[in-house]
Amino acid sequence: MKRLAALLLSMAGLISLMPGQAAAAETTFSDLTRSHWAYHDISFLTEKEVIMGFNGKFMPNETITRLDAAVMMGRAMQLNAPAEPTAAVPADMFLTTRGYTEVLAGIEKGMFVLNENGAFQPNEPLTRKDMARAIASGFDYQGKGKSIFKDIPVTDPNYPYIDAIAANKVTTGYSDGTFRPELPVDRLQFSVFLARIYNKPLEYTVKQDGVTLHTVRDAEEAISLALNYPKATVHPVSNTLVTYSEKTGALGETGIRNGALIYNGAERTIPFTPDFFKSYITPNGSWGTLFETFILLGRSYPGGEFGVHAKNNANYSDWGWYLSETFADHGALKNLNESANSLQKTVNVYIAIPYPKMGGTIVDLEGKEHPNSMAEREKLVEWYIDQTEMMWDVAGYSNLNFKGYYWLSETMGHREDEKLINDIADKIHSNNRMFIYSPHATSSNFQHWKNYGFDGAYLQPNAFRLKLTDTPARLHRAFLQAQIYGSGINLEIDQYGPNQMEAGLQNFRQYIDMAQRYGLPGQSLIVYQGVGMVDRMVKYWNQPSYYQAYQLLSSLAYQ
Repeated sequence: MKRLAALLLSMAGLISLMPGQAAAAETTFSDLTRSHWAYHDISFLTEKEVIMGFNGKFMPNETITRLDAAVMMGRAMQLNAPAEPTAAVPADMFLTTRGYTEVLAGIEKGMFVLNENGAFQPNEPLTRKDMARAIASGFDYQGKGKSIFKDIPVTDPNYPYIDAIAANKVTTGYSDGTFRPELPVDRLQFSVFLARIYNKPLEYTVKQDGVTLHTVRDAEEAISLALNYPKATVHPVSNTLVTYSEKTGALGETGIRNGALIYNGAERTIPFTPDFFKSYITPNGSWGTLFETFILLGRSYPGGEFGVHAKNNANYSDWGWYLSETFADHGALKNLNESANSLQKTVNVYIAIPYPKMGGTIVDLEGKEHPNSMAEREKLVEWYIDQTEMMWDVAGYSNLNFKGYYWLSETMGHREDEKLINDIADKIHSNNRMFIYSPHATSSNFQHWKNYGFDGAYLQPNAFRLKLTDTPARLHRAFLQAQIYGSGINLEIDQYGPNQMEAGLQNFRQYIDMAQRYGLPGQSLIVYQGVGMVDRMVKYWNQPSYYQAYQLLSSLAYQ
């Protein structure tokens, strides 16, 4: 009876894997919520039509059969059965058997083996040793002979496959040092293993002047090789599931070609003026455009920080203070509008949303304390958006186009934030606004930015600190990640003082050089420049390092 149930389950799974069915825009399995740790992995494979589930369920804990595993890998790798097989044909399957083509292709590729009777045993559970062989052989993974598992001696015939997937970080075994080769694999485990493989490119190329110099399997090896050439770039290679661009994201809907981050919280102590913005809007007094988009963000408020910070104890009144500063006569919006008007330009504006704190009570405008919860955090953000929209309508700026909101947090470190961000994105989109953010170089879950509802992401290379010794590698890494995940880039120059400026100029020169190599101008970029480095470049134009830095920045300008 159990065997019959397994057979029926297997057939149901295979029917759901038939080609030609459209993938859902969002995974909606009733037994897999967004908060599940493997949600994004399952979503990825579902969207690629590798898995579809059973009657609206994913059934993560069900053991996966050898047949289902062969079909999943066959679909993902787009394997075709050989016209003239060189390997043995399974004695327990026929040409009309479901999955026959994928099984035959898998056997031919060495991913699966037949038993002593020449049978494939399609409805038997896939074991961990089976899984290791299938993945290692299918993707031609090579081990290093360094893996140590208590239950897999080096002499075991399965060791090379297990060592290979361990070396390629598909799995590391169990915490007690065992691999447990005979243990059956469930649908969740196998899906996660497969998704991990496709969550990054299978190969990378190093190019210079359009010529491919190297093709390798490891991103860091590709970056290391690129450092040996004066104009080399690193690119992801497309595979059967994912097509990669060799450019960073264009992100046309955001309206951002060149965006400037303008800090306007308590960290800025000098009032804005129309003249402050002129050197941002047009380079060197020309009629060209340097920045057509301005992203206003307050890093701090009197007595605290707005970001993911221990000093973030911001309540409604603090968020209201930031809006008052932003819309004040001495604030960024009014003076940016006057500056754009004087230059006969219209510029785009994004306004930052502070990070709603996760600790402590949330105090409303009447002084009432509310226990901190996702619902209360979301309510604070919704109030803030409503206030912003109302104040914008009242202001009636003639030369500003309100494009959307900028999420101040640079990472997605809390599972609760994923749901929060999705809800906020829905709220923003209902107002016909865009939603963007700028994750730092090692941000958690950056690769899922589109799933969260963002319309644009701008990856920080975090290579501007002058004590760093690996600036070129960091820049290559950021541009590579931006190609893989379709994001823009955040070019960075700190607010260097006169004693740092010469070194700061050399650092910024590397940013601009790498931007030109990767074809960033004309795509979508934003620029971090401290509280007002562009203004400082212009004010100190008679000092060569500042003048040269502004000339480098102006190379991004367009007509």
